[in-house]
Amino acid sequence: MRGVLRGLAVVVEDVEFGRRLYKEGFYGRFLGYDKVKREEVDRINAPLVLALYEALYLVERGVLEVVTDSGEKITQTRLVELGREKLKNFDEIYKIYKYFRDLGYVVKSGLKFGALFSVYEKGPGIDHAPMVVVFLEPDKGISATDITRGGRLGHSVKKTFTLATVLKNTGEVILLGFSWARL
Repeated sequence: MRGVLRGLAVVVEDVEFGRRLYKEGFYGRFLGYDKVKREEVDRINAPLVLALYEALYLVERGVLEVVTDSGEKITQTRLVELGREKLKNFDEIYKIYKYFRDLGYVVKSGLKFGALFSVYEKGPGIDHAPMVVVFLEPDKGISATDITRGGRLGHSVKKTFTLATVLKNTGEVILLGFSWARL
């Protein structure tokens, strides 16, 4: 099945295919809808919009083909190139996304929490995301103020504040989680 590259997103215009992707892994967002529950999916009659990293993940698995508006196929290699051209740290962000997806988690945008990702064990509408993930560039440090800010954010939304980075020499994803504790 196909998705059409539009800017930094891939739009799945086939509503049935979009519903299937959402039901199977909570991929993307339906245009004009926020946080759709699995039991509501069959009532949605809108295209599914995938982030570039979501589309790449599905392309790698042979689930999705990405095309231009004119129907020309965009290769997996070209999709990665586009990500690198348009998004700072695309490779690292994708590795972090893939890391959580490969472990079986549902990964959604964390923008409303001031984070890169919200990570669910089961999915939106089924459970609450137990963690928010913030990307830490490998060559940049983090201040005590940043950690405090993140910890307070995590506490206020009852989520583990998680810093994620990718080691340059090995490509390994490293996580550091912070939770508030009563002492």
